[in-house]
Amino acid sequence: MNIHSWTLLWYQAGHLHALKESSQLVPAAIDPAPKHADLVRQRILEGAARAFSRSGLAGTSVPQVAAECGVSVGLLYRYFSGKTNLYTAICTNQMAAEVASLRQQMDQITDPRQRLEHAVDFYLGRLSENGGAGLLLGALAEAQTNQVVRQTLRLRRDGILAFIEGFLAEGIASGGLAPGLPVASCARAIAMTLDGAIAEWAVSGPDLDRPAVRAAIIDLLTGLLRPAEPQTTSPTDTSA
Repeated sequence: MNIHSWTLLWYQAGHLHALKESSQLVPAAIDPAPKHADLVRQRILEGAARAFSRSGLAGTSVPQVAAECGVSVGLLYRYFSGKTNLYTAICTNQMAAEVASLRQQMDQITDPRQRLEHAVDFYLGRLSENGGAGLLLGALAEAQTNQVVRQTLRLRRDGILAFIEGFLAEGIASGGLAPGLPVASCARAIAMTLDGAIAEWAVSGPDLDRPAVRAAIIDLLTGLLRPAEPQTTSPTDTSA
C-alpha cells in the first residue's frame, strides 16, 4: 500500500467518524442555492479559524466569530450549532484539503531526502498559515474538558500517524530505509517531534526562529531514518 492509499484511507475513515461524532453539526434548512450556501459555509469556517487562532476556543464567543466572518449570529447558527462543532468542521475541512495537496506534491518527488524535507516544510507551513499554530494551541487547552475537541485532535493525530507510517513503509519497500525499522514506534516519535514545534511556537512567539526549528527537525529525522550501513566482512583466508 503506497502513501497515497494510506492518506486516502485515513481521511475517509476519519471524516466519516468526525461526522458521526459531531451529530450536532448541522447545516441550515435547505438553501435553494447550494453553491451560495457552500461559499457562506466556507467563509464562516475561514473566519472562525482566524478568530480561534487569536483567542482560543474558550476565549472566543459566537458573536465574535460572526463579526470576524461578517455574518449575523443567526446566520452562523443556520450553518453550525455552536463553537465546538464549528471547530470540528474547521479541522475536518482542513484535513481534507491538506491530504489532497500533500498527496499531489509528494507524487512529484523521488529523492528520499527531498521527500523528507518537503513533508517537514508542509507541516510547518500549515502551522504558520491561517493561524494554524494558534488554532491548535487553543484546542489543546480545551481538550482536557471537551470530549468533542479531544476526539477531533485524536483524529488529527491518527491521520498524521497514518501518513508517517505510510511514508516509512514506502521507504523500507524502496530500500531507502532499514528493513528492521520499527515503523509504529518511529511514526509516533516523529509525530511527537513535529508537534513539539507547536510548543516552540507558543514559547517563542514572534521571535520564533523557523529556519532553526526546521533544521533541527530535519537533522533529527535524517539521523533516525538513515539506512543501516551494510556490514563488511574480511575476505576468508583460503591459503594453505
